[in-house]
Amino acid sequence: MEYKRRFIFTAYAFSFMIAFAVTGTMFSTALPRIIEDYHLSLAQAGLFSVFTSMGNIGAMILTGLLGDRYRKSILMGTMFIGISISLALIGSMPPFAALLCFLVILGIFTSSLNLIVTAYVSDLYGEHRAKYINLVHMFFGIGSLLGPLYPMALEKLGFHWRYSYLFLAAVVLLAGLSYFLIMAKIKEPALAIEADRKDIPKENQPSQKLSSLLRNKGMLALCIMSFLYMGGHQNTFSTWFQTFLQTENPARYTAEFTSVCMTIYWIGMVISRTISASVSEKISPRSFILFGSLGGVGILTMGMLFQTPIIWVGTVFILGLCTGAIYPLTFAISCAWFPHASAKVSSVVGIFTSVGGMVCGWLVGRIANAISFYLAMFIPWISLAVVFLIVWRCFPKETVGK
Repeated sequence: MEYKRRFIFTAYAFSFMIAFAVTGTMFSTALPRIIEDYHLSLAQAGLFSVFTSMGNIGAMILTGLLGDRYRKSILMGTMFIGISISLALIGSMPPFAALLCFLVILGIFTSSLNLIVTAYVSDLYGEHRAKYINLVHMFFGIGSLLGPLYPMALEKLGFHWRYSYLFLAAVVLLAGLSYFLIMAKIKEPALAIEADRKDIPKENQPSQKLSSLLRNKGMLALCIMSFLYMGGHQNTFSTWFQTFLQTENPARYTAEFTSVCMTIYWIGMVISRTISASVSEKISPRSFILFGSLGGVGILTMGMLFQTPIIWVGTVFILGLCTGAIYPLTFAISCAWFPHASAKVSSVVGIFTSVGGMVCGWLVGRIANAISFYLAMFIPWISLAVVFLIVWRCFPKETVGK
């Protein structure tokens, strides 16, 4: 019976991540249409990343304060319902200023969900967290395969981009309500982390202060790496890649082609996270991140230099394959270091991620508007190269996969 309860709650956690991924990645496909409908410049469009990241930062603070004090199972269901409300508000196609505010609200709910689901799975599976955190983000990757294609498919059926948000809001609401109905009927499974609470050193207990966390050399390196990888590389690349290609050569790079490219990119991501989950007890996260970032730098260099459709297809797939596991591994490492403060340390990593997304997303828009889009798209390349250097020179070599 315990296994069945654990399976049900894990399945909901995975499904929440799929919906969360669709919510985030469909924006890159909708972005060119949003720019057209709102008559925005590229610099104005860069504000989307800024305001979404503002919401993300709010989520990190919220999660850090509440995540280890209240039941994570209830919190993640509440955040999921909040996502539904936010999607509906965006789908109402409000004025631009209101749209930015609604993106802040969506950022709060989505990022809180991401951190709480990750922390909950860490608590649920204890020392096997690395495998299951990778699986959580593998399902995020599956949702990300659907995200770019979903609004494109609706557009072909004659639906405006806002219906992508309205339809998804309805699905998320129904899934969230069903989750709370299940919770009312089925007892929550026991958390593995409770079984070994007495074995955890006092300094790693939830009372760990933020200043103490940031004085930890490995934790600080992890946070800076997250700033650059998720903020400077993955979020920036995912958000701007389609708009970049369509702006540079709209005849060659159609909306359909760029959407397919993003789906291929996430196929590589899913494969990367699947491989990482299967070898989590054999290959250290440090080694996986080190070689993945180096491979990503190499393949992205080829894509930026040659810039042909076939080269881009191969580039995005290999880029996803090399780098896909980096993000979940940062959470696996931080939760392993501080297992009884999983929400707090996840929120600290998340704050650096969000600030990186805000700064780099805005910077791409400014450089693209003032100088050239091509030059702006080197920000993901530079960020990934610096990630490699940080992991190589600063990351603790004793980091293990659990």
